[in-house]
Amino acid sequence: SPGRLQMDLTGLRDEDLAPFLIRKRWEKEPHPYIFFNDDHVSMTFIGFHLEPNNQNSVDAIDPTSRRVIKANVMTTALYEGLKLQRVPFNVNFDSLPRGEKIERICNVLGINWPLDPDETYELTTDNILKMLAIHMRFRCGIPVIIMGETGCGKTRLIKYLCELRRSGVPSENMKLVKVHGGTSSEMIYSKVREAENIAAFNKQEYGFDSVLFFDEANTTEAISSIKEVLCDKTVKGKKLTRHSGLQIIAACNPYRKHTDEMIQR
Repeated sequence: SPGRLQMDLTGLRDEDLAPFLIRKRWEKEPHPYIFFNDDHVSMTFIGFHLEPNNQNSVDAIDPTSRRVIKANVMTTALYEGLKLQRVPFNVNFDSLPRGEKIERICNVLGINWPLDPDETYELTTDNILKMLAIHMRFRCGIPVIIMGETGCGKTRLIKYLCELRRSGVPSENMKLVKVHGGTSSEMIYSKVREAENIAAFNKQEYGFDSVLFFDEANTTEAISSIKEVLCDKTVKGKKLTRHSGLQIIAACNPYRKHTDEMIQR
């Protein structure tokens, strides 16, 4: 046997290897989105701008770094034609009035009566992208796991998204579970059943989904139970109620590898 095949990585940059990495960092990656709004007529473009190049074509670029995300995404003729039809390309979301930002988010979420649930929450383009990314993962049935340092705003972002969906209705649609070292599998399963009942009521009475949020999910030895409900959508092997309107999110703190000196302390 010739053994393991050796690859020569000389001269390769981090950018060249990025597409092949399983784990990616949100802040180091572009997030270009085209959303087909819930009205089935309009579209929302966010996370990228279009810029004509010298090849009679148009590139998609990162609006912050001006780096090309994908070259030659459309012809110049198509680009000019879409502009004549007032397709909203190259919108700077950070410069929009707060009310218009909320209206554009609600267009994607399918909320007919936009309300600002928390005027103190800063609606940056980054926060908007994260909320819409979570929404699309819900729609596609992809598990949502948020990683970030304690205090970086994970819980508040989810709370704002839930309150935005609620549109002022006096009903709880977010159940927060503070996970810790003493959290057992039975406690997790109990919270899931409680959240299912809340979600079913909200779905039937008001038509919106509800969120069960496991905060600091990686601090318990029962993390396999969180994986079961989040990824397998089962409780002790039994399927969760279909179409109940329950969405599950887990948040975890970043993994840190301690040095030998730190372990000795």
